[in-house]
Amino acid sequence: MREATRPTVSVVIPCFNQAHYLAEAIESVLAQTLAPAEVVVVDDGSEDNSYEVAARYEKVTRMRQQNRGVAAARNAGWQATSAEFLAFLDADDRLLPEALELGVDALVRRQQVAFASGFSRDVGDDGKPLKGQRQPFVTQDHYQRLLEDCFIWSGSSIVYRRSALEAVGGFDEGLVAADDYDLYLRIARRSPIYCHEAVVTDYRRHGTNTTRDPGVVLRSQLEVLGRQRGSVGDARERKARRRGIRKTRREHGRALAERIAEDWRRRRRRQALRGLRTLLRRDPQGMSHLLEAHD
Repeated sequence: MREATRPTVSVVIPCFNQAHYLAEAIESVLAQTLAPAEVVVVDDGSEDNSYEVAARYEKVTRMRQQNRGVAAARNAGWQATSAEFLAFLDADDRLLPEALELGVDALVRRQQVAFASGFSRDVGDDGKPLKGQRQPFVTQDHYQRLLEDCFIWSGSSIVYRRSALEAVGGFDEGLVAADDYDLYLRIARRSPIYCHEAVVTDYRRHGTNTTRDPGVVLRSQLEVLGRQRGSVGDARERKARRRGIRKTRREHGRALAERIAEDWRRRRRRQALRGLRTLLRRDPQGMSHLLEAHD
């Protein structure tokens, strides 16, 4: 894109007790080949010095709210901006230098597309790349494929058209987790989306990731898929949703069973019982996984 025709993009960074990573996240945004019009850090009631870390950067706007969850922080952030395009970066992740330019360029070239998604790569707590599976590359039937599996591995790999978020009301603040997955489905149900193969973000794997709690993931993803029951259209989409539910139970139910068994062995009885209640309610057949984990 020529400089004179470049549209504006805002970046929102929700942050809860991630001060030790926040500077890297902010600096990755400020180093973009397409400079953002606005960078907003939303401190979601952190108990560390996240708000003070954000103050080190003149180009960053700070917001602070009581702890209401990441969906509320994202909504507060994007609603306080005005750019045509939007990106959300988790405070413990990083954008690669061309992330915004690639996403915005894809949307400029495809006026009907609601958001453009690239690939993410896993990095460790120290920021170094980890070996892992390759993210699926989906080129068509995006809504149907999302019903089967959340093939977008990091919400930080997406650039949105503002009008797409306005049309669906942004993130659902009633969800404890998987609010991004829910948003993808609601947008893809009504508008085309686009995926490209460029790696645009580093997704940091560490012990406090929400995705490390299989009970939260199981419960939240099943709730999200349950909400799509009234939105699916033809038989293919109905089958895709059922496959997605089975896949969620198979993968995260097994992971939860393993966590329950580990908690019990380590005498973390309260956590084990809480996990057991989730498994019984969300995946009763997953009790067989618990027996396997116990063996």
